[in-house]
Amino acid sequence: METINRAKYPGPKRRKYKRLNVYHLGVPIQIKYNNDDILIPGILLNLSSGGLGILVFKKIDVGTRVNIKISLHNLFTNNIKAKVVWIKEHENTYSMGLEFIKITKRDREQIKEFVEKHLKEDM
Repeated sequence: METINRAKYPGPKRRKYKRLNVYHLGVPIQIKYNNDDILIPGILLNLSSGGLGILVFKKIDVGTRVNIKISLHNLFTNNIKAKVVWIKEHENTYSMGLEFIKITKRDREQIKEFVEKHLKEDM
């Protein structure tokens, strides 16, 4: 697995994948963890083919592995395994960054095409 020195590349320059902000769409997402016994609802904030940002109402610790499925317009993925890489606490919510750790080639390519298409439309 490739390691990225985040201190060397501040802000958007450190990103390996293009990121699309979708928070304005209010897209619901479900996060499963603890062997799928616990289901947490959230809102999708942003998306890239390497991971995503979400807003949730329950704290999930950094390093926790979770399962997610993305359903956004014409983008529908299989089950994707991800891990929480950062979390920021707000008053009653938490924004979190998830990094994909197990994703099919098809799903990664599908996300990449979706992000690139919508970034071009926003220009």
